[in-house]
Amino acid sequence: MKEKISDGDYVLLYSKGKTWLVKVQESKDFHTHLGRLELGRLIGEPYGKAISTDSGNILYALKPTIEDFVMKCERQTQIVYPKDLGLIAIRANLASGARVIEAGSGSGALTMFLAHLVKKEGRVYSYEIREEFQKIARRNVKRAGLDQYVEFKLKDASQGFDEEDVDAVIIDVGDPWQLIPKAVTALKESGSIICITPTMNQTEKVAEEMKNAGLVRVQSFEVFLRGIEARLGKTRPSSMMIGHTAYITSAVKVV
Repeated sequence: MKEKISDGDYVLLYSKGKTWLVKVQESKDFHTHLGRLELGRLIGEPYGKAISTDSGNILYALKPTIEDFVMKCERQTQIVYPKDLGLIAIRANLASGARVIEAGSGSGALTMFLAHLVKKEGRVYSYEIREEFQKIARRNVKRAGLDQYVEFKLKDASQGFDEEDVDAVIIDVGDPWQLIPKAVTALKESGSIICITPTMNQTEKVAEEMKNAGLVRVQSFEVFLRGIEARLGKTRPSSMMIGHTAYITSAVKVV
């Protein structure tokens, strides 16, 4: 049976490479340069449905992916980009049922991704010291329908974590090296710590602190993503690319 769109669902409207993430509501209209669309017309239709605006342009109502929610989230802080999220997931060995601490909720982009991975039996414990950031993160996570898998904590992570024997600790704050001893205490044996840093100087400090804390497999990475413009007889690399976004340093706890 095809999954149908319901009142209150989010859809990704797509046309000619452009996308809009919108909430379907019976009495709402969506306006764009392609014309006006009565969103109530989508209720009961399957995802992937082609629907025309009042000016005759076609939009496709796609089911949003977690990448769509991440890239179109409300933000006041720099987010962790999808190209980095994949590496974080594999280095932390995250899967359904895992328990993960996140230090630094920010705008909630990483929070959403972690919750998407650990659902339905897992849990994300997200620490944030700034209330205004946490409010934004809560809204973004709720919009993605993942709030039941996240426990937000308005608390300074440098004072320690409430949880024990978690599978991974992801640290995305300005001075992550200061949290490494606290993360080691909260982590289960052979669990992973991941630190996200914008500069090489911070990355150096993180790596040294990890080694001093007795962690093993200390490795730092940077991920580049370059698109390919695939056209028959004219395929070439894109002239635009996402370059530096963050350095990622991972390590594993041992007894």
